[in-house]
Amino acid sequence: MKPFWVGKVMKGESLFFVQNSEDELPSDSLLFTPEEIIFVKSASGEITYEEGSDYILSSERTISLPEGSAITFKTAKEMKPEPDSPQSIAACRDGEHHIFFGEGHFFHDLQVEISYSHKGNEWTAPIPEFALNNLPKLESKLINKLPLKVVLFGDSISAGGNASGLTGAKPFMPPYGDLVVNELARVYGSEIAYKNHSVGGTASGWGLQNIGVVADEKPDLVIFAFGMNDASGRVTPEQYITNIQKQMDAVKEVSPDAEFILVATTTANPEWTASAPDLYPIYRDELANLCTEGVILADVTATWTEILKCKSFASLTGNGVNHPNDFGHRIYAQVILALLIPSEA
Repeated sequence: MKPFWVGKVMKGESLFFVQNSEDELPSDSLLFTPEEIIFVKSASGEITYEEGSDYILSSERTISLPEGSAITFKTAKEMKPEPDSPQSIAACRDGEHHIFFGEGHFFHDLQVEISYSHKGNEWTAPIPEFALNNLPKLESKLINKLPLKVVLFGDSISAGGNASGLTGAKPFMPPYGDLVVNELARVYGSEIAYKNHSVGGTASGWGLQNIGVVADEKPDLVIFAFGMNDASGRVTPEQYITNIQKQMDAVKEVSPDAEFILVATTTANPEWTASAPDLYPIYRDELANLCTEGVILADVTATWTEILKCKSFASLTGNGVNHPNDFGHRIYAQVILALLIPSEA
């Protein structure tokens, strides 16, 4: 759970290899410039690959697959298959093809992970700032090791979409909500009761209609994480933020001391017509406007967008369109935890 931007070792960065043309080797990019590759393994952790025969460092931040590599790759054509192809979904932006797609652990089985040391200081984007003092009631309970209740409320990403722990694939990593709660309990020693009322396919309007299940929990902390499906449904920023505000109001009516983390979503596959790159940052900015004492923002949108400047979407996705893989779930958890745990802890 150590944030990937801290220190000089990247652990478990995910890769998905694509061959863009016949005269190029299949390749994918790294977030940092490696000094020493510690290992490259299958995403399950069961297979360890050999440098030279299975992969090569072909440039400062590019891993490529030599001929005869045991690592799976896809061609650019396979990433945009013809209509009605198996393992595909309609609505590619070019209007002619489908998008390579698969639920469960389909993408997980095609991805590998790499751990390596690097010189550090290459992550120049803004990083989440420690903000526990802006949640004073939560801070008091954690510091004094008092029991507390945390509720997560969001869409399929928060429900755990494509985390290996839910798809039944090794290494069985829990979704980001569990990662956050488990790490908070480990670091602070509080007993944390955790409920996840997230449901796949939902948006903030559904959340408002069903906020009673959250309010009934009488939580100390609610993590709201809607946005992906709102954007796909082109919910206006005004309606989106009204729905979130009313959800917080409903919880506060029952639990006046409740505090909130508002999660700005990852972005969907830019090749997918349901992706809404114009709306994700606007939603994030609207959430930021709600922040005051007792309400903080986990800006996953900014971190995810910055990562995509270096890496392919295929290396981060769990299904090809709108769910993160294990590495993506860890990014969610690391952004949230950076707000709640000092970097030196």
